[in-house]
Amino acid sequence: MNEPYVPRILGVLNLSPESMVEESIAIGAEAVQERAAMLVRTGADWIDLGGRSITPDVPMIDDAEEQRRLAPALAILKSPESKHFHEHVSVDTWSAETGIFGLEHGADAVNYTGGPLPQALLDAVAENDATLFLTFMPYENAYVMRQSEPRPVGLQAVLDHLGPKVEASRRAGIRDIIIDPNLGIIHPSTDDHQKIHQQLAIVWHLDALRALGCPILLYAARKPERLARIMMASAVLHARADYIRTHTPEMIWRLHRGTD
Repeated sequence: MNEPYVPRILGVLNLSPESMVEESIAIGAEAVQERAAMLVRTGADWIDLGGRSITPDVPMIDDAEEQRRLAPALAILKSPESKHFHEHVSVDTWSAETGIFGLEHGADAVNYTGGPLPQALLDAVAENDATLFLTFMPYENAYVMRQSEPRPVGLQAVLDHLGPKVEASRRAGIRDIIIDPNLGIIHPSTDDHQKIHQQLAIVWHLDALRALGCPILLYAARKPERLARIMMASAVLHARADYIRTHTPEMIWRLHRGTD
């Protein structure tokens, strides 16, 4: 008999005031505490901290500013003596230095969204027995993408990119590796028709990615329209993603009750 399908949920907590999804932004200790509590209350297993936005037209910040934003939130959520302590906190970053910073300040995972995968980051994740989320990123990072020509984003490109990263992570001794085909990586030149088409082309073919032997994370992309948000959340559930990253955990669980 098949086990019931129950995904793990990453709830987004953005520490970047420039983020596009305003409801996910938490600036200051009280806001961080309230947002984290809401995410957990509505069904998040992980709190995914983001220190800078990938929105194409927002100001760029450096690693130092990203880390400055992350430090207070990590202190609130990962200090053992904190009454707001949470067991599973990830740091969403494309910077190896910021990923290592997060681990040094108690993070349980690095949600790595960069192109190159430095050995120093792999070693730090392995030494901390942490979880590594590996994201498809055909550019060096989201800032570089702004000035780059569009690159292939289809299923084969995802496999070619993630396969070597998975192998390198295993060689480094990392036990918990989750792969993310990155439904959120959209080149600024991509129109809405292409965007939805390329996202769903990945969602409907997860079996090909399962050949890499890792659990799969999908982003329930935060569309501007309510019905589109529901549609994308429903799609990633029907695809039976092992992990779902979302700004609204309650939407995932409301839909989940109707899928089985």
